Amino acid sequence: MKKNALLPVALLAVLCLTMTSAAPPASQTRQIVDNMLNTIARHTGATFTMNAAERIVGKGNEFNKMSMFTKVNVNPLKIYAKVLSDPNKGTELLYVTGQRDNKIRVNPGKFLPSLTLAPTSNLLSKNQHHTLLTSGFSVVRDIVSAGVKRADAQGGFDKVFTLLGEVNYNGRKCYKLEIEDPTYAYVNATGQNGETVNSMAKRLLVSEYHIMELNPAYRSLDASVAGKTLKVPSSYAKKSIMYVDAATNIPLYQEMSDEKGIFEKYEYSNVVLNPAYKADEFTEKFSEYGF
Repeated sequence: MKKNALLPVALLAVLCLTMTSAAPPASQTRQIVDNMLNTIARHTGATFTMNAAERIVGKGNEFNKMSMFTKVNVNPLKIYAKVLSDPNKGTELLYVTGQRDNKIRVNPGKFLPSLTLAPTSNLLSKNQHHTLLTSGFSVVRDIVSAGVKRADAQGGFDKVFTLLGEVNYNGRKCYKLEIEDPTYAYVNATGQNGETVNSMAKRLLVSEYHIMELNPAYRSLDASVAGKTLKVPSSYAKKSIMYVDAATNIPLYQEMSDEKGIFEKYEYSNVVLNPAYKADEFTEKFSEYGF
């Protein structure tokens, strides 16, 4: 998540909970989901701190944890991120669409020189589920939108998306959504021409983690899968939980699970939507950066 990245960022699934007699009506649930999707679709950018926990490929139930401050401009995509946790604390990353052959400028700090790396480079993506380019909330919107579309096609929105009530999250009033995909399964998919693990995950709207975990021969985001038949999940997650901020409609907490339990979790704080960036804020020369 993509890394917001590391992100993404930051990435959800399509979920469905068991309805209880006290559950709010589906119409209210639908309004909350629609408000979230519409807000993300309209937003021009965001700044935030993200804490991520991602299950490490091939390591059972061992997790990689990271904290990062991120700035995102949606269109054109521009990203600045600074790692806040060890062992890479202080590392800065800068990406601007169309610059540096669409690679990321990296300032590793510790008196080391800056370097330029591809987003899917092993140096940047080791033990991570996503690339820096998934930072923010746009990928979440894509995944949840796909879930809504599938649920609607089967007339089952209220069986997939459930509102569990309200929670206080870091002092913010939030709606707790549980989304469960009753059709979640592992299926076969064939890589298209020129496709890699990373681009295949993006096309199918599934986790890069699952492709690499289920297919040990392809444990790199750059690994070519063209013409290869791989085992993949049918949707992003079997079950997910989100806390959607009642005031901003942004999913501040995102927890995704498969049949083994949680495989990734993203927590957002200090979120500012649609900030007014300075003209040089996504350049190496910006006064607050150390490139």
